[in-house]
Amino acid sequence: MKKYLRRLSSLFIVPALLLVCAVTAANAAGQKVLVLPFQASTGPEMPNASQDVPQLICDQLAQNGLSPIPMDKARGLLARGGNGSVDLAEARRLGRMAGADLVVYGNFSEQGTGFSMDTRLVPVEEGQAVPARFERDSLIALAECASDLAGRAASVMGAGSAPAPAAAPAAAPALDQMPDFVPMQGTTKGLADVQVRGLQVMDPDVVLTRLTIRRGDSPDADAINEEVKRIWEMGYFNDVRATLEGNVLVFTVSEKPRIENIIVEGSDAVDADDVLAAMGTRSGNVLNEQLISDDLQKINELYRKEGYYLAKASYRLESRQGGKGAVLVISVEEGNKLYIKEVNIDGIKELDRGGLDKYLALRPRTILSWFTGTGVLKDEYIERDTNAIAAYGLSQGFVDIQVSAPDIQYKEDGIYITFLVNEGPRYKVRDVKFGGDVIDTEDAMLAQVEMDNWRDDNDYFSVTVMQEDTKRLTNYYADQGYAFAEVDTRILKVDGDEPLVDVGYQISKKQKVFIRRLIVEGNVKTRDNVILREMRLGDGDMYDGAKLRRSTERLNRLRYFSAVDTELVPTGKDDEVDLKVKVNETNTGALMGGIGYSTYYDVGVSASIMERNLFGRGYWLQLQGFFSWRRTSGILSFTNPRVYDTDLSIGNDLYYVRDYWDDFTKETMGDTINFSYPVGEYTSVGIGYRLERYYLSDVGDDASPYITDYKGYNWTSAINARILRDTTDARDRPTKGTIARLWAEYGGGGLGGTDNFIKAVADWQGFWSFNPENTIHLRARVGGVFQNTDKRVPVFERFWVGGMETIRGFSYSDLSPRDKNYGGDQIGGDRMGVVNLEYVWTFQKDMGLALVPFIDAGFNIDSKTQANDLYDKIVYSAGLELRWRSPMGDLRIAYGIPLSKDYDNEREPGRLEFSMGQFF
Repeated sequence: MKKYLRRLSSLFIVPALLLVCAVTAANAAGQKVLVLPFQASTGPEMPNASQDVPQLICDQLAQNGLSPIPMDKARGLLARGGNGSVDLAEARRLGRMAGADLVVYGNFSEQGTGFSMDTRLVPVEEGQAVPARFERDSLIALAECASDLAGRAASVMGAGSAPAPAAAPAAAPALDQMPDFVPMQGTTKGLADVQVRGLQVMDPDVVLTRLTIRRGDSPDADAINEEVKRIWEMGYFNDVRATLEGNVLVFTVSEKPRIENIIVEGSDAVDADDVLAAMGTRSGNVLNEQLISDDLQKINELYRKEGYYLAKASYRLESRQGGKGAVLVISVEEGNKLYIKEVNIDGIKELDRGGLDKYLALRPRTILSWFTGTGVLKDEYIERDTNAIAAYGLSQGFVDIQVSAPDIQYKEDGIYITFLVNEGPRYKVRDVKFGGDVIDTEDAMLAQVEMDNWRDDNDYFSVTVMQEDTKRLTNYYADQGYAFAEVDTRILKVDGDEPLVDVGYQISKKQKVFIRRLIVEGNVKTRDNVILREMRLGDGDMYDGAKLRRSTERLNRLRYFSAVDTELVPTGKDDEVDLKVKVNETNTGALMGGIGYSTYYDVGVSASIMERNLFGRGYWLQLQGFFSWRRTSGILSFTNPRVYDTDLSIGNDLYYVRDYWDDFTKETMGDTINFSYPVGEYTSVGIGYRLERYYLSDVGDDASPYITDYKGYNWTSAINARILRDTTDARDRPTKGTIARLWAEYGGGGLGGTDNFIKAVADWQGFWSFNPENTIHLRARVGGVFQNTDKRVPVFERFWVGGMETIRGFSYSDLSPRDKNYGGDQIGGDRMGVVNLEYVWTFQKDMGLALVPFIDAGFNIDSKTQANDLYDKIVYSAGLELRWRSPMGDLRIAYGIPLSKDYDNEREPGRLEFSMGQFF
């Protein structure tokens, strides 16, 4: 990658130095810029982008008259004084530590053959941070973007675009090591030509592009000597001479041998083709020892990535007959594959080693490493864990903690890693203070932060709490319209024998701003109005951070976009900005088919075609079908979530279902129409109507009246009403918030039809997370079915409890009330209650893999025959579930163990519940 960037630099910077006119930049001379290592997401072809991209920016900054701080110092600052993540306040703090006037930080992402780069230019003492984003289709444009960014930095600092003096050439060999060349006297006439002779393989233009002397110049001897050095430093020649033939300057070179072939020896762990691909040297190239030396380093690094840290690569040349060509032989001594044997942290006195270990990526190899991936040394983990130890110490009150780069020893039996830590004293919080633009009372400000609770509880200082408080205060000010508010932090040590600190939050609220207009960008299919109607900020509104966060959340919940970003664009007025909403559309249509299975439906074949954003208007259309020995179904669904861009939603389902129950067969054709309307930001109300015509067959003569009363053709005419409040953060896998739902349906009794009933269900769910991977989920449901005439409620309108969706470990037949007067037929319940407690550990977020320990409890009774037996009918189960969001739909495997007897007074063994695919 470094070589690639050097090539980009030479392609772009050298011509710039030759062509750019000098522009006065005296007002910026000597101003320092700190470029921090970037957050990088790249493939293996750019392993060092986090360092190399900032280095390229530094090179361009120097050309613009600024003084970039060396990258090694920037890395050291981030390791010693940082905590691994950079925000606005952290950037300014690091900038002060470095003595810089401007800080540049950001992230770089490789996207196919191109890239995106998001950066911020942050004046250290005063001035507004300037965002800069670049997206290009080719990596070749990286140098152009770096130059553009450097120009913006120069503009921010008032530097114009004056190039710095050309850097001195790389050190050349001493004169006694240089090849002889003819001493030259200064020329008085312009050169008629500049030529390169003696080349057998290389193109003369490759040499001429390195020279600064051109036709028409009148160089002196020193200038020609410098050109000889430049050619020599290319590394391709055994001898370089310069002569003047009249007024023609001639460089005569003697090429090193041409590499006719490259052979790799001793490479077993790494494929020879991979070794050759990693090298810059190719067959047909002229021999270049420096390039081969770089290649050997790349080969060693290739082996290191595979765990062969003792591998050593060397080379030799085998001459061909005639002496004009040579074979390059790469010889590799692989050694043993090494894993981490020990990770030691020396110097710890008070820090909890057990608590620290879980934050480290470098861990010894264990018997489970094949699954967890531990035990492998990765270079990026070294700096990460150095920062992690320092960050952990800061979070535990060790303000002065120092962590050195680890000592790594490679031995035959494994890798031994030792971090050296100097903890220093452990500080507690004496006082919490606010400075700058304080817009509320001290009590109100303290209510926004957590550090005062640390003080009240006499707990140790925590940098993690301080950083979270910075975000809370920034959001608090943003909620009041201060979109560009900045919160800086101060840790002031208190004089005295006891280690105490005062924590200060210095706030600059800047100007309160209003939204001039909303701009939508990136939508190709989705219409602007579909996006704008989800926004909680509009043209002319005062900026409100809470409303902006809610707008982003609403757009993400649509599932039309893979990414939603917002950007405030200056308009030239301090109190006015444009709000740009940038979306990246994702596929909203799906054509799926496959085989599914559940413990109720058994094996089934499913197929569906769906579009969630039909015509770009947000319409939802789906046609789906399912077939198994217990159910055959087909459904056509359509929903318009915002009729004429109002808040009214309407949906319609046409369906056919044939169910094979244990005691009868039910064939249904029906239509359901639903209306919904929001009441407030998180609550909606709705009504619906269901009309069905069904036919009951295969009914035994001795079946329960709950079944026989409905033998033959029947009609269901029912109206329903519901109220839903959903404050969760995501539709698919929530991690916080609650869902509360009240639903009731009224059938028959004046609406027509043969089914007469009243059904009501209350359902509540809560989600609490320690972090995005660990969530507690609690769900409680109660329901009742009532007669609204003297006619019995049919069994298919009653409750059936048991199985994956209610109480795992029991089947629905285990927990169904019986009609004892008719052979014990299962008739379902008219009162039910279910409680589920789950701990959701998402251990592979990208794949949607989660382990879910659970406890279920509930009951399902017939109030006429079991009203006094409710307590005895409560059952319990516990178990473990695996969830996977597979391409075929959600896969769930649960093993539930009943902790009580079922309704037949039997203790069932553990039951495996399995559900895969989409069931309708």
